[in-house]
Amino acid sequence: MYYPKQIPYLLNKKFQENIEYKEYNIKELENYCMCIWQMKSKRILDETIYNNILPDACIDLVIDFTNKSICFAGFSKETIAFELNKKVDYMGIRLKPGAFYTIFRTDADKIMDNKIMFSKIDNSNNIDEIFVIKDTNKRLNILRQYLLEKIKDNPNRDFINIVEKLYESPKEQTVMNIAKSFGYNRRHLFRIFKTNYGVSTKVLLNILRLHLCLTLILENDMDLIDIASLCGFYDQSHFIKEIKRYTGISPLQLIENYR
Repeated sequence: MYYPKQIPYLLNKKFQENIEYKEYNIKELENYCMCIWQMKSKRILDETIYNNILPDACIDLVIDFTNKSICFAGFSKETIAFELNKKVDYMGIRLKPGAFYTIFRTDADKIMDNKIMFSKIDNSNNIDEIFVIKDTNKRLNILRQYLLEKIKDNPNRDFINIVEKLYESPKEQTVMNIAKSFGYNRRHLFRIFKTNYGVSTKVLLNILRLHLCLTLILENDMDLIDIASLCGFYDQSHFIKEIKRYTGISPLQLIENYR
């Protein structure tokens, strides 16, 4: 199952020392939602800490309790060094690729590398009550109930499920093969992917390969050469270069930090 690795605690020692980051998996939401996440500073920060956010084709509903704002945001192609200052208190819903458009009927590419205020996307609901609540479980329940209400009519999950199929065998996937399987030409496939995922077919495949690599590096006792081959990289040097491009460190450093 595609579950992108957001691993700031492995990529930045100062993040690990100063920030608490947790992911909560909600069984009832798993068809549309990766997780509900929480990020809080352990103390008032006296310097800027960076949260390195890897591209994952997910769009998040982000609640900033410090500044009392709610928005949707997504990151498409590159790792973003998000600045954290002073008091940090965030919570968010990480939607699966394809879920944002499925639920809100707003083109996903409007959100990628951008943020749009919650009220601009969903003006029929208000979850501002969450700002007066300090208890984590109660905050989680508000977000859980909100998303359950949005999916109660069971929106079509076809484009969410497509990502799972592509993730299972990224080595065999090409833009041309995917276009043929849909019965589309490449230009129409590009438009479909931008609408549903906010990124092109090629970019989505690169993202899926990246996160499959990270999962295999951190969770499986496999040789790095085998991981590179399984994920469709030309050779080990290309594989190492791509991991460093997104994470800033080598696969071996990732393993060391994880241990």
